[in-house]
Amino acid sequence: MRVNFSGYFYREEKIKIKNAIDVFDTFFKISNNFSFNLNSVSKDEISILNFEYFNKKGPTDVLSFPLFSGIEEIQQLNQKNEDTLGDMFFCRPILKKNAAVYHKSLTEELQLVLVHGLLHLVGYSHTEEIELQKIENTILDKVWSGFKKN
Repeated sequence: MRVNFSGYFYREEKIKIKNAIDVFDTFFKISNNFSFNLNSVSKDEISILNFEYFNKKGPTDVLSFPLFSGIEEIQQLNQKNEDTLGDMFFCRPILKKNAAVYHKSLTEELQLVLVHGLLHLVGYSHTEEIELQKIENTILDKVWSGFKKN
């Protein structure tokens, strides 16, 4: 799976994002022809999105907007065609704050919200919180243990 970046991202962040996507792809076997849009936005922008689409006030760390109902639908797409799986928005100031609170680096926090957001893009939701947490933790364990793609 490919990522289309919008907003500012440091080189090291892009590398860590791509590493996390590689690990994610080992679990879900998503075609490299498929992509998603990753947007870095301000507190004001994410607050507007959060209210408009989720009726929640204030900024949040990440929001995902999937274009498909789940991984089953994605796997039925023609893997040779290019397709966009959805959009993800994150707010750097909130990530920085959360990284400090949870004693993580900014890139670790970015990888965490990226994996969380990707799980939403492939159909996981908070209605299955235990399953969501389980697969998220499994993927992050591999991301943070220095997983190498063969």
